[in-house]
Amino acid sequence: MKKMLFLSLFLFVLFVSSSYSQITNLTVVGSTASFSVRSGDNFGWSYNVPNAGDTTLVQIWIDADQNGVLNPAVDVLWTFFNQIDGDSRGQNGPPDIDYTANKSVAFESPLGLAPAHYIMLFRNHRHYTTFTGVVNHMNSPVYTISGTVSVPAGMSKKNIVLSLNAEGENGTNLFWDAATDENGNYTIEMSADTSGNPWVVRPDNTFIMGAAVLDKNEKQLVISPKQTSYTGNNFTFTAPSATITGTLKDDNGNSVIGSDVSLVAGEGAFYRYAPTDTAGVYHLGLLPSEVPQEVIVLESHSRGEGNVLNAYTKVGSVSAGNNITRDLILFRPNATIKGKVTLDGHAPGFMMNLSCLNSDSLFTNLLTDNEGNFTANVTSKVFNYTIYPVIDYMNGGQNYFFTPLTAHPGQSGLVLSISTTSDVNNETPAAPSEFRLSQNYPNPFNPVTTIKYSVAKEGFVSLTVYNLIGSKVATLVSEYKPAGQYSVQFDGQGLASGIYLYRLESGNFSAYKKLILMK
Repeated sequence: MKKMLFLSLFLFVLFVSSSYSQITNLTVVGSTASFSVRSGDNFGWSYNVPNAGDTTLVQIWIDADQNGVLNPAVDVLWTFFNQIDGDSRGQNGPPDIDYTANKSVAFESPLGLAPAHYIMLFRNHRHYTTFTGVVNHMNSPVYTISGTVSVPAGMSKKNIVLSLNAEGENGTNLFWDAATDENGNYTIEMSADTSGNPWVVRPDNTFIMGAAVLDKNEKQLVISPKQTSYTGNNFTFTAPSATITGTLKDDNGNSVIGSDVSLVAGEGAFYRYAPTDTAGVYHLGLLPSEVPQEVIVLESHSRGEGNVLNAYTKVGSVSAGNNITRDLILFRPNATIKGKVTLDGHAPGFMMNLSCLNSDSLFTNLLTDNEGNFTANVTSKVFNYTIYPVIDYMNGGQNYFFTPLTAHPGQSGLVLSISTTSDVNNETPAAPSEFRLSQNYPNPFNPVTTIKYSVAKEGFVSLTVYNLIGSKVATLVSEYKPAGQYSVQFDGQGLASGIYLYRLESGNFSAYKKLILMK
């Protein structure tokens, strides 16, 4: 019943909007009718909007029945994004390449789109226009990357899009895509340009799988002229034992699309993320082996939304069979909380990392200056905040004592007092009794930060950094290490500002933490 109601409303919107489109002079690949290109060709579009700086929602669908008519019950959504007139960065999608708010929007780039029939939808001010076309196979592919995608019973294996992207330095921006057939099989066709090794293949339009859990986010390949075919790159989606679903909105009630909502279990026991769909809805699943789970934390920071506070909430315990709903709100700051940190009654003499948290709504991280002064940007729409130092990075030979501050928007002159006791034992520290991954310091940072970790048992240790879509951006440690305490520096010089995750693995131990690069 709900699905039929959605379809009826969707088709009604299409019907009443088609005569009043706010998009004019639309061309795709230079055509005003339908387009036809080959995978790897230049692909782009241009159009006019009624107002300078307007936002247009762009959706690209695979036309599954190849009839040129958009039907959400049959066709499969590949990607969607907001494109803003004059925006040079892109809001979870392509930018406007003239970088000028002039009522004219354009984009063009070589794209290795999956060979298929497509329908593009451009929506502006609740009105829309559609454009159809076909992407054909490239003439002479040099490399092929293939595999199979398995899904839970009752779900379609067809038109799941797999994407191949360069992850190494000096890599091309060109990606190569393929869509699965009715049996879940796919073959990505690629040109001779392998610059940017290693390459990573991953499912792309995972939002169509709901709360089904993907076994691994990606598979890494080093593509070499000595080998032209790479098979067995398989992925499995598993039916969840419990689900968490909700809507991500801004503080004006607007749905936030294409942004990741992340789930962190316990003390970094595992991490998972899901993108919001065109209605701002996210779906997260937990496997049978992951429940019951005592503490689940949900977070989101909205890609491309500019200056927003991180959404945050604690779910509590989750058991098998639970279907939990939690909505999140991304607030924009409109107030401040000001104060000072003292260390043993004095200015700390160095910058300290603080967290400002409302456990039901949001969090933000901030740095003091060397004198301990801080300003937390918050929203007056949330009243109670807890401010505390992130001191996990400090010397393990010290004990730190403090009482978190309870604060409200507009307050100033607050004092957060931290006291220490010294550990005068100069003997060589004993081997740690447990594996531990500490919070990086400083955090936020620009561009270098330090990560400390403890190894309880000799073995192979891996410490890697990922972005929020699961792509590996750095390998900091990958070697056998004896038991002990270690630290390593991470340099984010070549990365964009944003939130990243770092993961420590050794034997059966695995833990995640989050770091924030702020340039």
